[in-house]
Amino acid sequence: MKSLVYLGARQLAVEERDVPEPKPDEAILRVEAVGICGSELEGYLGHSSIRKPPLVMGHEFCGSIVHLGSHVNQFTIGSKVIVNPLVSCGTCDRCRIGKGNICRNRQIVGIHRPGAFAEFVAVPAANLYSVPAAMDSNLASLAEPLAVCIHAVKLGLKPYENLMIYGAGPIGLLTLQAALTMGADRVLVIDRQPDRLAFAKQLGADTSTPEQSEEACARLFGARGVDTIIDCVGVQSTREDAIRNVNPGGTIVAVGLGQDQSLLSMNHVVRQEIAIVGSYTYSDEDFEQAVRLLSQGKVTGEGWSSTCGLEEAIGVFADLADGKAKFSKYIINLSEGAR
Repeated sequence: MKSLVYLGARQLAVEERDVPEPKPDEAILRVEAVGICGSELEGYLGHSSIRKPPLVMGHEFCGSIVHLGSHVNQFTIGSKVIVNPLVSCGTCDRCRIGKGNICRNRQIVGIHRPGAFAEFVAVPAANLYSVPAAMDSNLASLAEPLAVCIHAVKLGLKPYENLMIYGAGPIGLLTLQAALTMGADRVLVIDRQPDRLAFAKQLGADTSTPEQSEEACARLFGARGVDTIIDCVGVQSTREDAIRNVNPGGTIVAVGLGQDQSLLSMNHVVRQEIAIVGSYTYSDEDFEQAVRLLSQGKVTGEGWSSTCGLEEAIGVFADLADGKAKFSKYIINLSEGAR
């Protein structure tokens, strides 16, 4: 089978690899559509400590079942499925209190085991979600990043509150859509790229550049201000900007992993009782809700996402890294089932 393999910083190659055999509790999928995640872009650049080359990345995907392990009886060959790539142990103290997303022994498909940047992939059957055969595979592949966003929104936003989002990349745009379905009042999205801000505006947000964020926040929210900010970028400037713009007693939900360490105004955080909450992946409930929202047509990738083939993806990664990509999101299509 053809696989897109990460070989080191800015090094990708299409290689032939063996089609995997399923373990008793696994299924083998023919991959139809797999999204390129911002975290994989960080891996491509050599900035991810958990992605070790050589590695087949890819954790946002949809496909059809072609082979089932001997212990799997809840699915049938040919079924169309979305995959939750987060594999929790189910037995550690975190899993026992319902926090499998921070399982002490967690694995993620495309990081700790081969991912979906390949024609076929092996996944635990327990992590599969059936979807209608007619569902667009490119849309279905957004379930994983949408679940990330639903989890982040739940950690901070209350219904009918204002919201500020840093970043109009895929996570920022999906966070915007998730927040609007969950009752956000007015949403301000901050980004530097005009094209991405245009996508956010089309989806119902007010927008601003970082340089104008304080002015835009005051103009849009007035004395009411903003109690929740979700940072989908995660660098020094967005973290510090969020601290400056959030209301006293407000919450900053940190999703972006753009920079490991930042020097922040922590005395201001203490004196204003600002909560900074980390948000990592999602719960099973978040993932199920993401699948449902996509199935109901309440979240879209139209206008801000595009597709490419496996070989083309090498150039797409380079364009994304160099800031030359036209779209916020690129989804790799690997079979005729993607539509």
